Amino acid sequence: MHVQLAEKRLSSGLLLSIALAVIAAISLYVRIALPYDQIFVNSSVWFRGVDAWYHMRLIDNLIPNFPHLTSFDPYTHYPYGNSHLFRPLTDLLVASTAQIAGLGSPSQHTVDTIGAYLPPVLGTLLIIPVYFIGKELFNRWVGLLSAALLAILPGEFLSRSLLGFTDHHVAESLFSTVAILFLILAIKAASSGGLSFKSVAQRDWPAIARPLAYTLLAGVSLGLYLVAWRGALMLIFIISLYVVIQFVIDHLRGRQTDYLCIVASPALLIASIMVLPVLSRSGEEALYRASLPLAVMAPLALSGISRFMAGRAMKPSYYPLALVGLVAAALAGLHALNPALLDSMLHRFGIFAPSGASLTITEVHPLLFPGGNFSLEIAWLNFTTSFFISIVSLGLLIFVAIRTDSPDRTLFLVWSGIMLVAVLGQRRFGYYYAINAALLTGYISWRILNVAGLRKLYTPLGEAAEAVRKTKKRAEARARRKYLQQRRSAWMKVTVAGIAVFALVFFPNIDKARAFASEPSLMTSGWYSSLEWLRDNSPDPFGNPDSYYELHRRPPPGDSYEYPESAYGIMAWWDYGHWISRISHRIPVSNPFQQGATTAALFFTAQDEDSANEMMDDLGCKFVIVDNQMPTSKLNGLLAWADQVPEDFYGVYYQLVSGDKLSPVTLYYPTYYRSIVVRLYNFGGKAAVPEQSRVISYEWKTSREGIRYREIASSESFDNYEDAADYLAGHESEDYRIVSSNPLSSPVPLGALARFKPVHQSESTAKIAGNELPEVMIFEYAC
Repeated sequence: MHVQLAEKRLSSGLLLSIALAVIAAISLYVRIALPYDQIFVNSSVWFRGVDAWYHMRLIDNLIPNFPHLTSFDPYTHYPYGNSHLFRPLTDLLVASTAQIAGLGSPSQHTVDTIGAYLPPVLGTLLIIPVYFIGKELFNRWVGLLSAALLAILPGEFLSRSLLGFTDHHVAESLFSTVAILFLILAIKAASSGGLSFKSVAQRDWPAIARPLAYTLLAGVSLGLYLVAWRGALMLIFIISLYVVIQFVIDHLRGRQTDYLCIVASPALLIASIMVLPVLSRSGEEALYRASLPLAVMAPLALSGISRFMAGRAMKPSYYPLALVGLVAAALAGLHALNPALLDSMLHRFGIFAPSGASLTITEVHPLLFPGGNFSLEIAWLNFTTSFFISIVSLGLLIFVAIRTDSPDRTLFLVWSGIMLVAVLGQRRFGYYYAINAALLTGYISWRILNVAGLRKLYTPLGEAAEAVRKTKKRAEARARRKYLQQRRSAWMKVTVAGIAVFALVFFPNIDKARAFASEPSLMTSGWYSSLEWLRDNSPDPFGNPDSYYELHRRPPPGDSYEYPESAYGIMAWWDYGHWISRISHRIPVSNPFQQGATTAALFFTAQDEDSANEMMDDLGCKFVIVDNQMPTSKLNGLLAWADQVPEDFYGVYYQLVSGDKLSPVTLYYPTYYRSIVVRLYNFGGKAAVPEQSRVISYEWKTSREGIRYREIASSESFDNYEDAADYLAGHESEDYRIVSSNPLSSPVPLGALARFKPVHQSESTAKIAGNELPEVMIFEYAC
């Protein structure tokens, strides 16, 4: 009998291992094979996105100085440099692996290759904790379904775990999920085993051992998470919020709360100790130094209050009221002692409701309001049906949790609820919510299969058939035959339900996952070749190429970094800053941390050369880089950071084309053509004399749908700008404008930019208004 049970367990374990291996193989295929040709281009590695390039810049610096990390980077945000570097876990993982693979002296290609492969490997490893969370909270079927769904779920998580996306996000997802898994295991073991301060004092190891082991693992995982991301206080907040909620639940139900304190405080303490070495002395890190001790001490305080009130037989309902009063008093005291710190804490909650110029960043858009208007398009692209199913599942589990006592599930619900709020605030947090969506959807999928009869199939069919063959009692035989018929019916129902689950949950993701994985990298041949040209044909800013690999010390607080006289900046839009740092080994004025974004925006939208020259002189810039997107698709971003509005640069008008049919046309204003970005890219810095100047008048009208629009009432063309200006001067109404429908044909005269010399044009081109222009242009500025 024992042998048979062992064989069954072995068979079940083997099948489970095979299933997880197949899921992992699918995950790796999607994440590596599909995007491979987009990343490994000729002999180069084109990393995805923008932040991946900066991670690789820091890894370039880490490799020759391993294991020492630079505390300051002068190769970005000229003339200030950057002290707010990424947390080092991702860089250390790549560098240490490269050191092993390269026997202490890895080649550049080895480093780049390992960096490119890290995200898909970590993303695939994530299916393991997802499986075990589903198994521990529900059952192994939920775990398998959740892991399989996560492997192909499109959107932010898939994008960030693709080959070449060497960023910290996938490490965040992995270690935060592992931390939650071990916390669930620790809480489950501690609560069911009756862990208390008494059992700890008496060294009751049967009650202590398992919760202690899981607590240590949770603390280490949480510490790794804190070392992976500067915004990791979000998970500290989630855990702390859960602790408060669970303390209230347990106290109201008259349950001892020792177990929760014994698990939470040590785990948080271990994580806090792990992150201390990487915390800088900057004001930004002060939030960590204040928040982590509070998080560690909070469970102790909550437990003490609970014990005090229970010992004096006070009404349980007073407990949450006491906590509200305690929090209010703490906030008031913090406001009195350090209002700046309190403001910093409250400011962090802005991630749930971004505003201002940050909304020009696509990943910061609210999930359901990507363009300011309600839309389900982005939610569907990121999660397909899982978005809607997960919300239903979350509501169902909350309802069940209210009626049952399950501290481990409460943690899961708090985690999932906060992540849902986060992704609704910013779509980029989809790389977190994908995990919760997979688990929540896996749970509903299992419920569907279970209703169809999955549980009835747990008994092996062969055993029942053998029993029918051997029995001599007809009544028992009939009963067993009926049982077999029910099982066959259950098989049919489960098969139909399985097909329905596949069609509803898995099938919608397949094409979208393939499309996400096959998307080209942001890097283009025009940009890559141009930045290589810049590296090879411009003076080294430090006078020595090896400076790029040297460790640099952060200047003392209040002091600025002292660049050598040979240093200079590169003026470019912030999107391209990390590319410039890593490929060209030059110093951009702005970067994707949005450092210098306003400065760059003011330069590119400047309306006269004198203003542009003054900025270049003050900053100490020698080169300007522009590309085809800056005067087109990225123009609104430039304007937002410069605190200007698109309506002052161009507008959409409607004109009658035949009968009463209206056709839209985009018309550009003189401010558009006078901006430095347009004069550099559209006209190559050369003078432009209008071949024709056009003046229109327009009327505001309202469509049947209630939408206001501008309809062109009249249009006059003039042979020169002076006549057009005179005509406009005779019409003082604001409803008259000088315009052009061609972004390459200015209706106003433009002088040549005397101090900006074109020195490079990419061989690859881009089409604007039907004309082929170089994709990237580089100008040298005459200081």
